[in-house]
Amino acid sequence: MHSLVNDLNQICTQFLFKEKIVIVDSFAIGEQINEAFIKEGHRGINLKFKTVHNLAMDLVELNSDHPIKVLDGTVGVHFTYTILKELKDQGKLLYFSGMEITPSFSHAIYSTFQILRLAGYEARTLKKDAFLAPEKAEDLVNILSEYEKMLINNQFTDNASILIKAIQFVKKDENAVFALQSNLHLTHLEEQLLSKILPEGSFKLPLAPVLGINIPERSSLSSISWGEPTPLSYLYQLDEAGKGPINVFTSKTEEMEVKHVLEKIKSLKAPLDESVVFYTNADAYITPFFHLAQKFDIPITFGEGLPISFSRPGRLVSGLITWIQSNYSVQTFIDLLNEGLITLGDDSPSKSKIVRVLRDLQIGWSKERYLTLLENEWKRLSEKEVEVENRLHELTWLNQWFTQIFKKLPNFDQFINYKKCLTGIAYFVKNHSKSSSALDEISKTTLLDEIDKIVPYGDEELSRHDVFEKMNDLLLSLMVNQARPKPGHLHITSYKKGVYNSIPNVFFLGLDNRKFPGNSGEDPMLLDTERIALANKLPLLRERGQENLYTLLQVLAHSTGKVTVSYCDFSINENRVVNPAHVILQCYRMITGNQNAEFKDLKLQVSKLVANEIFEDKDYWNEKLIQDTPSKINEGILNHFQNVKEGLSAESARLSESYSEYDGLIQMDVEQYDPRINQEKTMSAGKLETLARCPYSYFLKEVLRVRQIEEVSYDANKWLDPATRGSLLHCIFETFYKEMTQQNVKPAYALHYEKIMAIAVNLIEKEREILPPPNDRVYQREMNEILACCDIFLKEEEVHGEQYNPLQFEYSFGIGDQEPAIITLPSGEVKISGIIDRVDQSLDGRYHIIDYKTGSTYGYEKNKAFKGGRQLQHMIYALAIEQHLNQGEGSVEESSYYFPTMKGLAQRFTRKQDAALRTNGLDILQKLIDVIKHGHFEMTEDENDCKFCEYKLVCRRHFYDKDALEKKQSNQKLKGVRAYD
Repeated sequence: MHSLVNDLNQICTQFLFKEKIVIVDSFAIGEQINEAFIKEGHRGINLKFKTVHNLAMDLVELNSDHPIKVLDGTVGVHFTYTILKELKDQGKLLYFSGMEITPSFSHAIYSTFQILRLAGYEARTLKKDAFLAPEKAEDLVNILSEYEKMLINNQFTDNASILIKAIQFVKKDENAVFALQSNLHLTHLEEQLLSKILPEGSFKLPLAPVLGINIPERSSLSSISWGEPTPLSYLYQLDEAGKGPINVFTSKTEEMEVKHVLEKIKSLKAPLDESVVFYTNADAYITPFFHLAQKFDIPITFGEGLPISFSRPGRLVSGLITWIQSNYSVQTFIDLLNEGLITLGDDSPSKSKIVRVLRDLQIGWSKERYLTLLENEWKRLSEKEVEVENRLHELTWLNQWFTQIFKKLPNFDQFINYKKCLTGIAYFVKNHSKSSSALDEISKTTLLDEIDKIVPYGDEELSRHDVFEKMNDLLLSLMVNQARPKPGHLHITSYKKGVYNSIPNVFFLGLDNRKFPGNSGEDPMLLDTERIALANKLPLLRERGQENLYTLLQVLAHSTGKVTVSYCDFSINENRVVNPAHVILQCYRMITGNQNAEFKDLKLQVSKLVANEIFEDKDYWNEKLIQDTPSKINEGILNHFQNVKEGLSAESARLSESYSEYDGLIQMDVEQYDPRINQEKTMSAGKLETLARCPYSYFLKEVLRVRQIEEVSYDANKWLDPATRGSLLHCIFETFYKEMTQQNVKPAYALHYEKIMAIAVNLIEKEREILPPPNDRVYQREMNEILACCDIFLKEEEVHGEQYNPLQFEYSFGIGDQEPAIITLPSGEVKISGIIDRVDQSLDGRYHIIDYKTGSTYGYEKNKAFKGGRQLQHMIYALAIEQHLNQGEGSVEESSYYFPTMKGLAQRFTRKQDAALRTNGLDILQKLIDVIKHGHFEMTEDENDCKFCEYKLVCRRHFYDKDALEKKQSNQKLKGVRAYD
């Protein structure tokens, strides 16, 4: 920078009061030059920095009668998308006829048009013979013609139009002194304008020379003026080089690379604004820098900005799109709520209460289900006599809130209005987005501004897929909080923005051969062959690698302080070793003075897996993990991580052969948990069967009260879950039989087929109102399956009815206001609750209990009444109803599990309730209650019991050693239960 600053100072001294204009690629470069100029103690009177676009706008605004309506790139891409859609729908595309019209394709076409128009081409002047495929040329001319019509119809002016108008108005400016930045990046139209503005004798500011490589060709206005060489100018001409002010290091990962750089910056003991970090790939380095800055409150500015997803409003918008896309899945909404992205207002229920209500109601998805189920629950509770005021308030608030929100957001239809979608998201972000930082506020404003740009032109119906794709492209690809270097801040940016850097301590990250110098692939929209034929300064992509190398070397040559270059040598994602870029080898050669050094010499450098300093807890643990000799964690560390300490104790106990509290052996409070002592405790057949099947799962569920979160999720191919479907079938069968009983008739297939079908359809329709299906196809399929079950049921009942008469339907005890049934054991009485699907009476006056099963017959066998205690319901219900109805012992002759479904094919598994079965059953119950009394909740010995268990992930039975598990399973009470098959 020394030569540049000296030349600029001479110009300012020679033309002290005259207007001096420095033409630069960007105002950021102008600021960098001006900062270096001031740092060396110089001052310039009437010194200005301008871009060619800035000059053009000044000319056009000065000579125009009306304000200029400049086309924003976002709007330009939107219109390009619309043009492509319309042309494709009209069958007017040839070369691109098979292309799916996507936002990314629209971006590519829009970028191509900007390149062509800035090269001086319009639809009528585009050289069709420059393209390899005539159809491609024809399509580009047609699309470009529609684009130009769009500019006229909407009174837009794009950058090319501004330059064309400026060229018409321009005159040479003899009143100002012009100086040009070296290596200006000019388009054909910009060069035309600049050549007409510049007077004779304009200056060019020099750059430090880059020696030893081929410099990309430049036109006269874009050429480079060379100043005095610096030590790093000789990086590729080592025979004339000395030892440069440069260091090289390597790390295992990008995260470690970032931590090592921060270590080195700390060791400098200099203000943060005296260091700058340049990267070759934003995605790899912005994230670790941002997270470390947030964690340790490091002031950092990001030259290229941050992804919108780093902010709360950005994550909210991403979640909102997912929410709409999932047909308003409750789980997606809960995720947004739990992440703290939504603000609901002071009068709202707590987050935990909202989550509980949404889960308890099993809403699952869809606007209709939210509003219908919330309304139905409110009606149900308002009819109760018990005090439910708080719950009613929660339901009222939620119903009103979701009603308001759903009015703004689009329906989950096949086609969605793009404008409604955008305005709905804007409403949500504006009113319910949580902000807790400057980044959040900037992001919120940026999102709303971006939506405002498109809304006037977005009133169109698009397919769901297209709408979500466009919203993702429009809102989630934004970069925010772009900043220039600030006092007291570490600056992070791309090396491409560092040519005019004057900060003394410079770090270059990401110099491996994957990231640098980058691929030199073709642009399918404009091949290099086509660019050459079109001429007019169109850049060639095959030269991109050489351009990147030159740019990096130019930044290095201009760096006069301490320079550090680095790369990571391993890709975690690809699980493979990564090699350094060639420029790293050149740096190594300069440092060592060995011009013949090879990559194998470079690889001898130590690549660190952990930082020298502990930034985070994981750095400490990583350091321990990579040591060759295992190190025992001392007590002090364990006391700091109490959860780890307790976890190690638990794991040690589980791995031992001793039966302990970690395996289900606990000291029970019998007054609370033993139903024979605690007369307020009521058991059920389901609880007792769980206790018999696996005492440990009973312990988790009934003692520790562990519950699996039941999520109802949207599934385009499924409507009713098994429980809801089973309840619906129960309701159909009950309603049908009640009508038969009122009419005092028995089921007859020929007479009552239409009756049961009408009942089924009516109840299915009511269920549909409460729980809307995902689509008509799924609704029709599942309805047909339910009707088929009804058909099977009616045929079987016609035969069954010859010997039995129905007496009770859905008979309950111990539920609601109903008194529980009491089963008397040798050791005491146990209260039982339950619902019996149906009680029939045979012609000889005996009772028959029927339990409908709507799944498969898996696990049921003809000659296994108890199945080791796993099937007790038939006996428990027989004893319970005899006691509850004051019937004599033995009045229930039999109980049956009845499968009136397509899978079950009306099979019945009947259990004769004789004296032997009752004696055995009571002994089983006695032993099971004793399991509770003694606190012996061991895991089941049969891994088949785990197949459908909801606690598999909690108990981790499959992690246990087989022999150790057998020794822990020593409960004689349970073994006694298993003896009853």
